[in-house]
Amino acid sequence: MAKDSRHHAHTVCRAVAKSRKKTRQAATAELWSMSDEDVEATLVEASRLRGQAEALELRLVAEADRRHAGERAGATDTASWWAHRTRQERRVAKGRARLAESLDRHEPTSAALVEGAISVDHARVITSCVDRLPDDLEDPTVPARAEQHLLHEAAHLDPKTLAVLAKHVLTVVAPEIGEARDARALEREEREARAGAWLTMCPDGKGSVRGKFSIPELHAAMLHKTLLAYAAPKHQTATRSEDPDAVEQVQRRPSPERMGDAFCELLERLPADRLSKLGGLNATVVVTIDLESLVGGLAPGVLDDGSVISAATARRLACEAGLIPAVLGTKSELLDLGRLSRLFTGAQRRGLNLTQPTCTAEGCDWPAHLCHAHHDQPWSHGGKTDLANARNLCPRHHARIHDPAFETTHLPNGRVAFHRRT
Repeated sequence: MAKDSRHHAHTVCRAVAKSRKKTRQAATAELWSMSDEDVEATLVEASRLRGQAEALELRLVAEADRRHAGERAGATDTASWWAHRTRQERRVAKGRARLAESLDRHEPTSAALVEGAISVDHARVITSCVDRLPDDLEDPTVPARAEQHLLHEAAHLDPKTLAVLAKHVLTVVAPEIGEARDARALEREEREARAGAWLTMCPDGKGSVRGKFSIPELHAAMLHKTLLAYAAPKHQTATRSEDPDAVEQVQRRPSPERMGDAFCELLERLPADRLSKLGGLNATVVVTIDLESLVGGLAPGVLDDGSVISAATARRLACEAGLIPAVLGTKSELLDLGRLSRLFTGAQRRGLNLTQPTCTAEGCDWPAHLCHAHHDQPWSHGGKTDLANARNLCPRHHARIHDPAFETTHLPNGRVAFHRRT
């Protein structure tokens, strides 16, 4: 720690040491004797003090990097050394080191941070925006004007709102060229967001599935508004009218939990008959359950991907959710159309998926909902479109079974083996 009261010590060393001492004293002082006005004003000033302290910290990081502090300590770089010495996450330290280097090139933003007029998050938004401006601007004053405009707006905007404004700063400071450039940049951003969209889901082994996703802002807004409609306290209390304390319970639930509940309800209420086809069927979850459990038993239901749900949940879905229950032994749907149709119907596909949950090629485990329904005896040669003549094959093996380069052997277990013709 820097030593205080040493007259020969550098000004920064003495200031940091004295500031730490005085701040420690203030942090442990009794606050009850402060007036309301003092508490409010001092809270604002403390936030500005934090910004100033961080400004000094970033200046020191930049200086340490210029002096190769990390290299002298045997670390990979200065940020890694700093992260180790201060027990920061390395990614956080590296991000702050990048900001420190950027502030060296943006004197107005650095000065505003030193004065406590903006926060570190504001500074990060401003410097990254100015650094992203095109290099081929005809007017060399545009970057400086953009920085000044963002500093002015930062005085009354939070960092998130400032970041939205920063996307269109070129249109504000240089409208003669900015509008067209911003339009192209926005179109490119939207294309990249759509092309880079992803979603992952992983079961945790405890009855839940955790996931992450990245989607464009438009679709995120659509999803958010839809979930808010389901998560609204009025909607949730209406669906829990049997509970006299429903209103109080809904209002007390944390927002993430209410949104999670709303997401589940949204999925249950999706109109399956309006969704895209999947394996020749509407995207329908099939629940296999015996009749006894459906009417009140305890045996679980089995989904078409092999996972299980309770009998109570299966009964609820059968009544409410527009999901089609597959009850073994029922004849509620016609599964054998004989020669009346060449293509397998949705009812037939559901029946086939129950008896053949995966591709029937030997050694293949593609799930049934991704498979094609194949006629063992071709329809053009008199084969019937019924379950006795149906076989689930994944796209690869479905193509192979029609390839004259391969021949097939039907195995006792109901599967089919492929052999290349010699």
